[in-house]
Amino acid sequence: MSFGEHLQELRSRLFKALVVPLPLAIGFFVVAAYLRDLLIAPLEAAQRANGQAFKITALSPAETITTDMKLAVIAALSVSAPWLLYQLWKFIEPGLYAAERRYVHFLTPLSAVLTMCAIALFYWILLPFTLLFLVGFGAAQPRTVEAPAPAVATDPSQPAAAAPFAFPVLEVDPAAPKAGEAWISAEKQVLRIAVPVQKVTPNALLGLAEEATKALESATSDGAPAAPAPPRLAILEIPLTVLGGVSQEYRLSEYISFTLLLLAGSVIAFQLPVVILLLGWIGIVSPKFLREKRRWALFIMAIVAAIVTPPDVTSMLLLLVPLAMLYELGILLLVFVPAHKVRQGRVFSVRGTGQEAAQTDQTDRSDRQTRPFRESDLRERGLDDDDPSTGGGSS
Repeated sequence: MSFGEHLQELRSRLFKALVVPLPLAIGFFVVAAYLRDLLIAPLEAAQRANGQAFKITALSPAETITTDMKLAVIAALSVSAPWLLYQLWKFIEPGLYAAERRYVHFLTPLSAVLTMCAIALFYWILLPFTLLFLVGFGAAQPRTVEAPAPAVATDPSQPAAAAPFAFPVLEVDPAAPKAGEAWISAEKQVLRIAVPVQKVTPNALLGLAEEATKALESATSDGAPAAPAPPRLAILEIPLTVLGGVSQEYRLSEYISFTLLLLAGSVIAFQLPVVILLLGWIGIVSPKFLREKRRWALFIMAIVAAIVTPPDVTSMLLLLVPLAMLYELGILLLVFVPAHKVRQGRVFSVRGTGQEAAQTDQTDRSDRQTRPFRESDLRERGLDDDDPSTGGGSS
């Protein structure tokens, strides 16, 4: 295949690869708010557990939309990763032998499974425990006092003393609050107030568009103006913080970048068995060598875990323990899936060793000897049998 044909094939694969991620990015941008809430949920749980009022801020007008765009692009690339790898594989597949293709067929599913395990560990274990430690590191312990016992009236004829003004503490918000009613949510640790508003719109821009549409309709219609809708109530809230300590308010873009960086580090670290297999297949390491150097490997993995995770011992241990298990998994895979088994296609087979090995070697030699040559290549090399200058036609 000539250079021009290679370039044309590369352009075709790039175009096909971009067909899937672009529509996915648009779709994920529509639901980016749900993805954002999904990543913010562990932070809210960590702040509630440490007695902190949950609050996350955006310090610029475009910060929220740029964060959503980043999440949409990353989610689209993550979901379409199998399709992108498939297009890359279809581009390089014609240049590989049958044995080399078997290596890729084994490593690709293994890497995909390890990636899914890394994402699950990150979201349900690593991120929550990391946030619990980091948020609790600077959180102050709440000051507690004993609740007074209810007073018992000794003389029923005497009027009861007036109770001081206090907000009711409720586990569940009232179903039908009145305008101006206020209460404390025991679960969320916020002060909530019901305030009357004329209407509720998703955002101010849609509200202005709705008002303009109604104004045009009323100006063009001959009928009497419609009666105004009854006011509705909006529930506003004020976070209640613990007395003293460090006030912990996080910026949206920085928190999302922190979580995505931690996620990327976890996914990369979980590819350790793939790296061990590759090094073993090319002869750099062996199972015996890996067992003898286990202590040094644990030391290196501890350094990697300390670099990838935030600077706390809890997060480092939460990543170091899975890395140690993945190291042992890489040794087992190298023992039970050596290079010659993959080359011969005997990874999941236990019979026919000699026959399959000979057959595979013969197939590889045949692949090397019978590579198809294009007619254009033959003309360029001057090897065309029909060329008169070579001494006459085909034999």
